[in-house]
Amino acid sequence: MTSSFRVGDLEIKGYSDGILKTSLNMILNMERGQSEGLVGGTDNGWLFIPVNNFVFERDGKIVMIDAGSGHDMQPTLGKLPENLRAGGIDPKAVDVIVLTHIHPDHANGLIDADGAAIYRNAEILVHAQEYDFWMGEETGREPDKLKAVRARNKRNMKPYVERVRRMREGEEVLGCTPVLAAGHSPGHTCWRVMSGRDSFLAWGDIVHLSAIQISHPDTTLSYDLDGEMARKSRHRILDMVANEKIVVAGAHVNAPGFGHVVRKNGTYAFENA
Repeated sequence: MTSSFRVGDLEIKGYSDGILKTSLNMILNMERGQSEGLVGGTDNGWLFIPVNNFVFERDGKIVMIDAGSGHDMQPTLGKLPENLRAGGIDPKAVDVIVLTHIHPDHANGLIDADGAAIYRNAEILVHAQEYDFWMGEETGREPDKLKAVRARNKRNMKPYVERVRRMREGEEVLGCTPVLAAGHSPGHTCWRVMSGRDSFLAWGDIVHLSAIQISHPDTTLSYDLDGEMARKSRHRILDMVANEKIVVAGAHVNAPGFGHVVRKNGTYAFENA
């Protein structure tokens, strides 16, 4: 089922790639009982979180934010291409893909099982800091897990390398402007999309567990490359969107995946749009 919201003259549609199985074990600084209570219970610590993608059309171009998890990550994922088709969008018709970062649940979906581009006509917008880190050479001192992610990211990006636009703060394409919010990854980026005087913010992985990290923004996860930097970025972005009252589109925010951050009881809460 497709959900949508409007900002100015833009209609932004949300498309699911499926649900990602994860665990409360990735939480580094919260007691299990508290985290269980906040998410409403788990299956021995296991739970599923959504993987949301967002699409809009501007100036005759179809723009998609992130590309999903692909065919081989988990059996509950990789649904984005078929959901796009069900919504009347052929993946070949996507003109621009805006990446919040190049982690597998956001970029594995760029390629098929043979490593070929699914979005064969799309240009990729990604922050230069993110692209240069993952596409660079190993330092020789990286842990094996990081090496494996780098190798996978390079494979995902390979069919697109001639169609990558490395973005920096202050630059804009089709109303999309990067807001660097590093920590989760070296160049993790929120994208502000303008429509007249209005805008929305696609915030990527500012939060993974929306039931926990919005009301408890100091909560850090093992997924973050730099947990302290990610924590500071989360506070900064939550403060910004609450102050400006702009719509947020979250990759892992529960359905419909978009809404407003409000201040509540000395912290933050999320209200669906």
